[in-house]
Amino acid sequence: MVPDEKSSLTRRRLLTGTLAFGAVTAFAAGSTASRALERPRPGNTRAPGGLVVLGDDGTDVAACVRALTRIKSMGGGTLMFRRGVYNWSSTDLRALGHYGISIPANCTIDGNGSVINITGVDQISYVFTATDVSKVAIADLTVVGNGLSTGYNNGAFMKFALSATATRGIDSFTLDTVELQNFKAPWWIFVYNESLSNLEIRHIRVNGLRGISRPGNSLDPAKLGVNAAVIAINSKASRPADADRAIVRDAIVTGFYAEATHIKQGVVFYSNVHDSEIRGAVVHNAGLMGGRNDTGCYALQVYGANNRNIRITDPVLISPRDNGIYAVNGSGLVITNATVRGQTSTADATLPKAGISINSVRDVVISGGALSDNVTDLYLGIRGTEANVRAEGVECTGASKAGIWLQGSAANVGGATITGMRIAAGATAQALLSPNDTIHYVNDVRIADCDFATTSLTAVDVSTSPTPARNWSFSNVTCTSRGTPFQAYQFGGRMTIQGMRLVLSGGGTAGHSAFRCFGAGSMIVDGLTIAGQRVGTTMDTRLFVGSLTNIRSENSSTQPVAASVGTGRPTFPGFPGARIQNLVPSAGGHREWQWQRGGWVGTG
Repeated sequence: MVPDEKSSLTRRRLLTGTLAFGAVTAFAAGSTASRALERPRPGNTRAPGGLVVLGDDGTDVAACVRALTRIKSMGGGTLMFRRGVYNWSSTDLRALGHYGISIPANCTIDGNGSVINITGVDQISYVFTATDVSKVAIADLTVVGNGLSTGYNNGAFMKFALSATATRGIDSFTLDTVELQNFKAPWWIFVYNESLSNLEIRHIRVNGLRGISRPGNSLDPAKLGVNAAVIAINSKASRPADADRAIVRDAIVTGFYAEATHIKQGVVFYSNVHDSEIRGAVVHNAGLMGGRNDTGCYALQVYGANNRNIRITDPVLISPRDNGIYAVNGSGLVITNATVRGQTSTADATLPKAGISINSVRDVVISGGALSDNVTDLYLGIRGTEANVRAEGVECTGASKAGIWLQGSAANVGGATITGMRIAAGATAQALLSPNDTIHYVNDVRIADCDFATTSLTAVDVSTSPTPARNWSFSNVTCTSRGTPFQAYQFGGRMTIQGMRLVLSGGGTAGHSAFRCFGAGSMIVDGLTIAGQRVGTTMDTRLFVGSLTNIRSENSSTQPVAASVGTGRPTFPGFPGARIQNLVPSAGGHREWQWQRGGWVGTG
């Protein structure tokens, strides 16, 4: 018998999440997260067709199966729960086989504020499945699992799938104001297209879903290849050659909240997801106890060669272990106004770790938002010759390794634009790091209107060994550090700098140069100001090849390294149009040298 409303949890308490395990932790995280927990009330969930009330003819698993059979016979309709707490036996669910309770087409399950507890210790596959059917919805329901799973395709709440034998596509799967707790499965909710042809799943809507993890909900905390996510939207078409088949299109997740301490991921968009969005997601502590470093603990993940046109808007991701957002391959990714705080893993030898990591995705825009107190704030891994990766207007503070890490994922790649960034890195971090060695260099990089600051020695480091990188440009950029605000050590390709300001916090550091471009191979500098330096040297441009004009000192009393460009006649070959303006002309020396007819000619 279902308890009446007087003895059950009220609808208001369900919607505000007060029964959620770990709710105190979620509310303590701050006002932004608290606002996200104010879940919307479900909309009009009534499906066309008949109405069946669960509770009139029993309350167990068998009663639910009978009710859904009636709805199927009517061609669709609504299964309305009589509000209460339902205890469903895992033994009864297991007896139904792999599919659990099958939902027919044109069916809405309206929980009416009810709670389902999965009882017992039997291993279930799914509570509900909907295979090869359209127009399925579940609303206003809390389901608490029994926390048992042995692997793939079991221990989960729901599967909405297009099978390999389907003859037409499916559409319209909706979850509205559903809360899930204590499921132990690779994915608590699994949307999966297994079609062998071009049949599609379309129109997925997940609104106001809450996922609350409990201890032991992660299948294998130490293994990278084992998932533990609340939502996965996936396709069998995982290889690039499969791009035209088995697409999942128009999936929108809004108002999602996860307390993910004991699992690894919040939402995963896997292969061949197109034209989809994650909007306003709040994920706390992804993988904090449900994973280990470098085991795939990502609050939000977009993974796969065939993903196209994915938007992530206004996420709030607190204390993810490996990455707040991890995106790999695919194209057309837009991340807007992300808040990512407290990413912790430093295990980046094989896979990048950051507040946001973009790894080999083409046509990317990351704009707005704030990244703070992460190991690395933003990792940009570039693949392809015209990757078209842009980061603009993001505030980054307190990183312990790098504010922005820019790196090629293969040789001879390029196409990155960084504009309007404000980076204030921590005492052990560079604000901008691009370890452009002979393999991982990046071509065609434009950086403009940015402030790069650190309390460490080096703010911007764009080369650590000889590199053939080409076509870098800096314009209207300020770099601030204690020793070397800007370094392009042995940068071998063409770099243009216009309007750069180097600020020495604390007056500089002995043995360091503000502008360290030793061995730079083809650099054009027009407008460089060195401010506040009293210790160290202004410039180290020994073996420099390039053009150096409009250099000025502001409240500084230091000189260039001896034999650097700017202290005498250049001793290296120039190139047409190159000019060197001496900062410290020798007695009788020239103020400027120009490369003319194969040699340096003094002009003033």
